[in-house]
Amino acid sequence: MADETLLSGLCSICNTTKFKYRCPGCDARTCSLPCYKRHQQWAQCSGKRDPTKFVKKSQLATPAGIDHDFNFLTGVERGLEKAEHTHYAAAGVEVIRAPKGLSRQKENKTRRSNQGNIVWTVEWLREDKSRILAETPEGCPISESHPFERHQHKGLSRKRKRPAHDQPPSSKEEVQDAPTLPVDQGELQRVKAEAAEREPPPAGPGRPSSRDGHAESVVPKEYNVDAELADDSRSSPRLAGADSESVPPEYHYFLLRPRTSSSRQVLVPISASATLAECLRGRTVLEFPTIYVFSGPDLQLPQDFMLESEYLKQQGEEEKELSDLLKGVDPETLKAIGEQRSEEDIAAGEPVDSSAILDVLKRDLGARGHE
Repeated sequence: MADETLLSGLCSICNTTKFKYRCPGCDARTCSLPCYKRHQQWAQCSGKRDPTKFVKKSQLATPAGIDHDFNFLTGVERGLEKAEHTHYAAAGVEVIRAPKGLSRQKENKTRRSNQGNIVWTVEWLREDKSRILAETPEGCPISESHPFERHQHKGLSRKRKRPAHDQPPSSKEEVQDAPTLPVDQGELQRVKAEAAEREPPPAGPGRPSSRDGHAESVVPKEYNVDAELADDSRSSPRLAGADSESVPPEYHYFLLRPRTSSSRQVLVPISASATLAECLRGRTVLEFPTIYVFSGPDLQLPQDFMLESEYLKQQGEEEKELSDLLKGVDPETLKAIGEQRSEEDIAAGEPVDSSAILDVLKRDLGARGHE
């Protein structure tokens, strides 16, 4: 009887063997994997611990309790990262993450909208180095997304805003002050004559007085119309010749290609009518997209920039020249060149600069030729 085990110490499935394991989900006692599988099937148990389950303070302040909280937080973070990667993969965009703490990583506010679309943080740059960060939905066309035109219109509206003492009176003030304006006698006679021509001949001696009253009532209205036209001519940019704007400037849009081996910025031309999602599909961005906006009908890129087609052509020529040089180099020289790269550069994962390798090969082959 001493060797007999209590029923509470036996496996809850087979009731013949002492239990060895407890289910994390429901704390059921099992002795082996087959019994645990049978328990999951019978009780429809997932076998996962419920993170919302109440835990006593004495059990929480233990290594096991700390491990449970750490695993729960790590699982939440891993789930968010997985959902983010899945979203970017569905959009066809490869996102290179900047190290945490850098300004670019802090500025990234890219998120997923309630409709399931990506709202990108886009860096807009002009040729004068002006920079604006704006949140842009992926379905918005590029021509309607760039914020420089809106900022320009805001600046013009502020520029056109006049001080209080220079602003023309409002329509309400004009109506109130119009009857007190001094009326020119010649203008009054002209208005009376026009009113007399429009009306039928007088039927009695009392009619002229009514015409005079009608003419006097027309005068304030005439003056109000002139005042309103004058106010419209001052406020409308099309009527005011000094403030009128010509055809809006033509903009050219380019997506920055990050992490290239060239010393110049590599730009990818994008269409103004295309959406942001269409422009980013199949592309790589550093945290968030960077789009350059250049104005003018005849575009000439500055010296610090180059097109992607030119960059790919240059890369192909350098790779071809490199392959031709490698054919005439012995393996020992290649081994020496490979050892020149430090372990820090390899750990950093920086792209191989083919032009630098070409320079090293040319110097090495030139030195061997002089020997």
